[in-house]
Amino acid sequence: MIKIVLEPARNGVIKRIIDDNHGGGKERWSSTDIYESSDDDTPDYHYVMKFFYELCEDLGINLGNKFNKKVVKIDTTWGTHYEPSPKEIDSKIKELEAEIQLLKEWKNS
Repeated sequence: MIKIVLEPARNGVIKRIIDDNHGGGKERWSSTDIYESSDDDTPDYHYVMKFFYELCEDLGINLGNKFNKKVVKIDTTWGTHYEPSPKEIDSKIKELEAEIQLLKEWKNS
């Protein structure tokens, strides 16, 4: 049986995977991963997204792939009361315009 144990840490999360029947041979196997936040990472939450993606993989949850119509996406976005800077707004407009252009290309092909 596979067991996943999650433990909070001061600066992240510790994930332990324990398999009592590794390879079907009644061997015990374990793996420990530490998802640690840092001052550089906190605004983008990279460690949080990595943690959730890998946890889903460990649990066998299919999130889809680039060829599926529907894909579960773990991402960050602005909060509802966040006021972006003009530079951030310009960047978001460029991203959205690029996405619109791609959709137009798909429609015309």
